Amino acid sequence: MDYKITIGQHTKEVEIGSSGRSDSDEYLVLFKDSNRKLTLLVLRGQDNTLIVSIDKKVYSIIQAERTASSVNFLANGRRITSTIGSFSKNQSTSSLIARASELVASNFPATVVKLLAKKGDALKEGDTLIVLEAMKMEAQIKAPKDCTVEEVLVKEGDMVGKGKTMIKLKFR
Repeated sequence: MDYKITIGQHTKEVEIGSSGRSDSDEYLVLFKDSNRKLTLLVLRGQDNTLIVSIDKKVYSIIQAERTASSVNFLANGRRITSTIGSFSKNQSTSSLIARASELVASNFPATVVKLLAKKGDALKEGDTLIVLEAMKMEAQIKAPKDCTVEEVLVKEGDMVGKGKTMIKLKFR
């Protein structure tokens, strides 16, 4: 996924993707202006605090405030404001968190807090299927286009791992 991240007066375009290891919270960050790559590994997450390793340096990140387009946080005691941009016109912030196609799968470990779709439901594009929560942040997963729910594989309160299929859809 592509992001435009602004910290203070500095703006960078980055691409963030999974490292491909299904057993870890490891991500690859590519800076588009220089092709510089970083490895980001989430070591521990609790409430609004993350302990991450970025190219083998450890950082403590405390989230202070979050909106759909910005995050204020403390990183090793330094206050940083970051805005995230460059979303396409038709892309919702929820679609940036979990992918949805015929199989709706989580892109991160989370808890199912609301299940709004059941087997047989006919949904319109943009209808909310499921609400996930991770580190006190909620993500609404929406139908990518008109569809019918074929199968629901989770229930409210379930913990889902990264890549876990939650719902099967049939597109109309």
